[in-house]
Amino acid sequence: MILHLLVSSACNRDDQSFQEDNNLAFKDTNLQGDWKRTAQYISQANDSLGILMPTEDLFVQFDYCRKDDIIRYQKGDEQTENIYFWGIGEMACHSQISNSFREIGTWNIEKSGKLTHSYSDVDKSLIVVILRTRKLLIRNESGTKAPDGTVYEFTEYERVR
Repeated sequence: MILHLLVSSACNRDDQSFQEDNNLAFKDTNLQGDWKRTAQYISQANDSLGILMPTEDLFVQFDYCRKDDIIRYQKGDEQTENIYFWGIGEMACHSQISNSFREIGTWNIEKSGKLTHSYSDVDKSLIVVILRTRKLLIRNESGTKAPDGTVYEFTEYERVR
């Protein structure tokens, strides 16, 4: 009976960990997948972690058809680099095709959380603030100087695949 309880308890814990939004290490295998944009905002001065109430909600300003866009991180292998795609969600804007993806460039994530997007000879440096099972929060590495300090633009995503 005790063994049955232990096995049953272990199974429940496995199910719960799948349901929970656990913190993940900053590595490519944890970032790979499809992420739907759920928020985009400007932080308060000197809030590099995005934990304070934002000063400006950019997401609310987007056209409805841009609110379900997806970024897909595809892990490469020994011969190919990591590739990322930008995807149009269910709601396509004028002249777009819903549920379509186009390759943008390559990506790399460091253990420190620095995420680099490379495309057309441009490297864009981002910081992964949160990487969880179901949530991704990134910001531009460099912020914008404001009278009260530096402000950052954050984008939040939810894993959809």
